[in-house]
Amino acid sequence: MSGSTPVITFTTDYGLRDYFVAAMKGVILSLNPDAKLVDISNLIPPQDIFTGAFTLSRAWSYFPSGTVHIAIVDPGVGDAHKGLAVDAGGHFFVAPDNGILTYVLNEHPGFEAYEITAEHYYRKPVSPDFHARDIFSPIAAWISRGVPLIKIGSALQNPFRLQLPGIQKVKDTLIQGQILAVDRFGSLITNLKPDDVPHAYKILAGHREITGIHKTYQEGAPGEVFVVPGSTGYLEIAVKDGSAASVIKIKAGSPIGVVFV
Repeated sequence: MSGSTPVITFTTDYGLRDYFVAAMKGVILSLNPDAKLVDISNLIPPQDIFTGAFTLSRAWSYFPSGTVHIAIVDPGVGDAHKGLAVDAGGHFFVAPDNGILTYVLNEHPGFEAYEITAEHYYRKPVSPDFHARDIFSPIAAWISRGVPLIKIGSALQNPFRLQLPGIQKVKDTLIQGQILAVDRFGSLITNLKPDDVPHAYKILAGHREITGIHKTYQEGAPGEVFVVPGSTGYLEIAVKDGSAASVIKIKAGSPIGVVFV
């Protein structure tokens, strides 16, 4: 990373009220004052690894090659989860081995993963319930300073991956998908890509039958529930001037149906 300003990003469920993220950043800047620190999101719903994985997957590739991404959403903090340092797609990732890197690993099967074991890089003493500050942050800082991953720990062949929701064919005219995430506007991000629905279709979500299919949000009428291709690369269910999640009353993980007409 010589010759350029190292970038380190944060994807966590720590929120904005407490000191957690600030402490992590302080540790990193103590070790690498030249690092540029960028938040992807610290507002992942508490312990929601699926949303953390999805959010990271939609943002990391827009950063410069060599960026270090810290991803901490860990319901089992302090337990037997391994710590991971991963090289994938020209970027580095530091995270617990709990599936939060699933999208990254799936999209870049040539990744190199290492279990974090080099304790001399840790901040001392290590708190049993704040590994993000005492293990992951210093490891990210040292990687940003050019420490190779092979010095961080031992190679790991099969990091844990989440079972991501697939599209199920129910019959010739019906497939089942799922809501991956809900954004802050209440739009429902599905696991369907435009190529998955090449024919005329309608979506069944909650107790709603959604027939409005638009190319942009602006095409929707006020209060209308409709489907639009989102910037995430997936189809989204939205409400013009409103929240689809509130109107339809479904959330991330909810099933949806697609009927071809």
